[in-house]
Amino acid sequence: MKTLLSTLAFLFALSVLAPLARAQSDHDHAGLAGEAHGPLQRSAPWPDATRDLAASLPIQDGGRIKPLSTYASFTLLRLNGKRSVETPSGEKLTPIEWLLDVLFVPGQAESYPVFMVADIQATEAIGLTLEGKKKRDRYSAAELRPARKKLYELAREYERIEEKNRSTVQQQVFTLALNLDLYERLETHFDFARHDLDVTASVDLRRILGADEARFSQLVGKVPEIMMLQRELRADPAKSAEVTALNRVLQDASSLSQGTGLLALVPSLRDVKAEPEWHAAEDLFMRAFEPDGIDPRYVTALAKMEDVARAASDMPRFSQAVEALHSTVTPMAAARGEYEKIGLEISYYNANLITNSLVIFILGFVLAAGLWLFPRVRALYWGANAAVLVATGLLTAAIVIRCMIRERPPVSTLYETVLFVTATGALIALAMEWINRQRMALSSAAILGVIGLFIANGYETLDKKDTMPQLVAVLDTNFWLATHVTAITIGYSAGMLAALIGSVYLVSKLLGLKRAEPAYYKGLTRMTYGTLSFGLIFSVVGTILGGIWANESWGRFWGWDPKENGALLICLSQIVILHARMGGYVRDFGIQMLAAFGGTVVAFSWFGVNLLGVGLHSYGFTSGIHTALWTYYGLQWGLMAVAGVHHLYERARDAAVAEALRANTNQGEPKAH
Repeated sequence: MKTLLSTLAFLFALSVLAPLARAQSDHDHAGLAGEAHGPLQRSAPWPDATRDLAASLPIQDGGRIKPLSTYASFTLLRLNGKRSVETPSGEKLTPIEWLLDVLFVPGQAESYPVFMVADIQATEAIGLTLEGKKKRDRYSAAELRPARKKLYELAREYERIEEKNRSTVQQQVFTLALNLDLYERLETHFDFARHDLDVTASVDLRRILGADEARFSQLVGKVPEIMMLQRELRADPAKSAEVTALNRVLQDASSLSQGTGLLALVPSLRDVKAEPEWHAAEDLFMRAFEPDGIDPRYVTALAKMEDVARAASDMPRFSQAVEALHSTVTPMAAARGEYEKIGLEISYYNANLITNSLVIFILGFVLAAGLWLFPRVRALYWGANAAVLVATGLLTAAIVIRCMIRERPPVSTLYETVLFVTATGALIALAMEWINRQRMALSSAAILGVIGLFIANGYETLDKKDTMPQLVAVLDTNFWLATHVTAITIGYSAGMLAALIGSVYLVSKLLGLKRAEPAYYKGLTRMTYGTLSFGLIFSVVGTILGGIWANESWGRFWGWDPKENGALLICLSQIVILHARMGGYVRDFGIQMLAAFGGTVVAFSWFGVNLLGVGLHSYGFTSGIHTALWTYYGLQWGLMAVAGVHHLYERARDAAVAEALRANTNQGEPKAH
């Protein structure tokens, strides 16, 4: 017990003193032996094989095991607003190449313009004025460094302001500070691996380590002996100087490892249920002070990381070091069953299925548009069918692969609901097209595909986070995700498709398309009615299942939560539309107007309630979606208003014409005598 208490006391002292020392020196490791190992510049491009091997290194981030390439991709997207960076020399880097530069040649990466600043007022607010910068531009870490202190001061000040109350400039300054902090933690991540520890001040420590300098991994492996030495030295008052020297070395080691938790590269040696978290250098350093010390395999993993960091100046040696690290950590991950999906995820992102699907949907839209101009050209019809079918197939394949990677149903995040709604809507529209062959459903499928995937790409760019995250606790159930969420999302899809068809109807009326073909408009109405009927079934079933899930999770079937209210609004709106049509209260134009309005109801339930930031379903909040949502509301309501005025005008005109005809007819009849 005494040994344990002394160990805890020592760890507490390290946890307090080391961060303070690190902040004071700003990475000036005065107690380290010489300069850091590794070059300031990369002399040649990263070899393809080495880059691919590094990309497939597993990492735990946000509770999920993913390839290092996925982490690099979303980190660069967060900082840069896109997934590539061009160096001052004109070299275009992929995300994994950029991350390798930041981690292993930080002196070179400092000059890369990776920090997107949307308004130059943000940089002016921190006292940074650079010639040649545009209003919206990218900055390098080296350019931001002179204003670093002011940037962090303002960020701490703005942190006390709620995000919704921050001005645009304040939010940009705050975001820039977060991004710079993330970048600095990445570029110093391997400080523990690059630096040697100077142990010359401690004779006994030098004896234990066998040299005047020691690697971090060597020190970690000798912690049990060091702790025993410390107890012996403390027992002798004459050894106080030796104790001070020993503590200084341990503080330097602690300082070097601070912040490395950002990249948890070392799998636990225990099973997933017993210990789900992976380890980083700082975690392993602290664990080394436990009574039983640390497993030698962890020390080996740290040593392999040191080899990688120190070999960056020699590409052949670097490649060998990366391969050795890969061979060390991947079996550890595989033993826990956490490596089998890494290759699939890399293939998924390399295939770029969603982007390719968007391109082919655009092609299908162009062919469908050409078909309306040249309706007799059969090649355009079958080409549009093929394009939309292939695009839908690619999107469906992407959804299936994501389900395989996550072992989850296809609708566990808002981003995935966009993909699922788009794919489902396109399939429904294609089915209707193959039934009635009127080209309208085909065009709707192409339009829905383009709009849906543009929204998905915009959401990903806006959110700048991994789109396959670890689920929050309330969603961690495959049964309810596969039943309630899937059913309610199919209802979303049908509602949005019906709104799209209704909008096409209204636009056609405004433009006077096919005025002489009543069958065209009757066909659109039948499509809208059928889609709404289909959607109502899933909306009602999904809402009921949601209530059952809520009863299991929260002990009540219904609580008037905003998300629950939104689901109820969808059901009520679709019921009202169908009953109004059945009761004769609305005809073709009325049902299309109501369907178009129903799209805004679906959008509110789908995304809008998440913006409220209240209720038990507020976990889906996405900052920045507000403008896009209100843009859709404005466009849809504006179309309805213009179409309504136009419809009233046409009715008044038709009534006037009918009255004039009756008057002419009456004037032409012979008068009775």
